Amino acid sequence: MRGCTKRTAMVAVLGAVAVVPAGLAAQDRCEFRDELEITGAARGSLEVDAGAGTLAIRGRDGIGEIRVSATLCASDRDRFEELDVSLSGDRIETGYPNRNGGWGRNYARIDLVVEVPPGTSVRVEDSSGSLTIEGVGEVDLKDGSGSMQLRDVGSVVIEDGSGSLRVEGVSGDIEVEDGSGSLHIKSVTGNVVVSDGSGSIRVEAVGGTVRIDEVGSGGVSVRDVDGDLVVRDGRRERIRYSDIRGSLDLPPARRRGRGN
Repeated sequence: MRGCTKRTAMVAVLGAVAVVPAGLAAQDRCEFRDELEITGAARGSLEVDAGAGTLAIRGRDGIGEIRVSATLCASDRDRFEELDVSLSGDRIETGYPNRNGGWGRNYARIDLVVEVPPGTSVRVEDSSGSLTIEGVGEVDLKDGSGSMQLRDVGSVVIEDGSGSLRVEGVSGDIEVEDGSGSLHIKSVTGNVVVSDGSGSIRVEAVGGTVRIDEVGSGGVSVRDVDGDLVVRDGRRERIRYSDIRGSLDLPPARRRGRGN
């Protein structure tokens, strides 16, 4: 049923795309391209299973439904025909060719823009490509690679493979397990817990406690924290802090002339 719904929408959209200037239709290196619109009833939560391509999820005032705008893009017709997007209940799923080929000469991707009522809780599994989430409720995010930006959201749990991560405006707690890439967290009403593989860590304007369990190869900068600052790992000389109104629990400083 979902396949038939998608096929009907594709035919209607293809008719409209035919009048788009060739230069516009060929943007972003799309040999084969189509655009698809899907809507569904809002249920207060949303799950997204996304593969290669960009993903933007936005809370929008004045709407009472889920709105999905998808751009399907591929290097050849076979890959293009295997791309799929569906919305079933509160879950968005994407389908890709079962073969090699991503962002190089042979490629297939789906760029998604999703609008939901403000406060909707969001759970996302994303493999690659940049990601933006703003104006929603609680966020549970698992990402493979690509830059991420979150703004004006509820409590956040993130498991990130690689790529820069910026989170600003969290109403609640935030917990991040990060593989590699810079990490910047700002304006959090609750607590912050971070475990980082590599890349710089910057945390500022936190209403609760900041706890950093693992520090990779980058430096740590923490400022303007109402609660405690606890750093369990790393070199003390790489930790910079200011305006910590709670207690400090940091790794001991190295003694000169002693090992590494």
